[in-house]
Amino acid sequence: MEFTIVISIIALLISIGSFGVTLWATRISRRSLDHAIRVQETNEEKEFERIRTGLLMQISDSRRILEKTRIEIGTIKANFDAESQPVQVLMTNYTKLFTEYLPGVESNIKQLDALWRDVSGWTDEKDYKKLMEAKATLYHSSKDDEQVYESAIFCVKEFKTKLELAKQHVNNGLR
Repeated sequence: MEFTIVISIIALLISIGSFGVTLWATRISRRSLDHAIRVQETNEEKEFERIRTGLLMQISDSRRILEKTRIEIGTIKANFDAESQPVQVLMTNYTKLFTEYLPGVESNIKQLDALWRDVSGWTDEKDYKKLMEAKATLYHSSKDDEQVYESAIFCVKEFKTKLELAKQHVNNGLR
């Protein structure tokens, strides 16, 4: 055998060996890439769930604030309904708290309940952008809910004051 043929065979074997190593390295690279993709998907799912859970907590906080508002107004309404007819007549200008404000609060509570059901059913297939939009909208809404509560507390306090004055007026008028 000639020297060039031996060198050619050795070069061919080295090339075949290099090709085998390249195939092995490609397989390892592909497995590493697949693993990195799975890890990234898992991290995205965890992040989605973290944000979704935060959104559900925001909904719960807003609902709690509105529920406190509803209870405050409902309590004063029960007291008002228990008053005598003359006191109720004197307070007719203040009953919008029950006829307009309270139904609005109850409507907001129902909307939050519906939103809770909707968000709690979301999966990571839901668009991340929609999740962030819902979070921003709910943040704004929760600030409004806090304002509604503070306004309701003020209105209830004023209503109680006016109710006491009306009761005194009626009691003084009956003597």
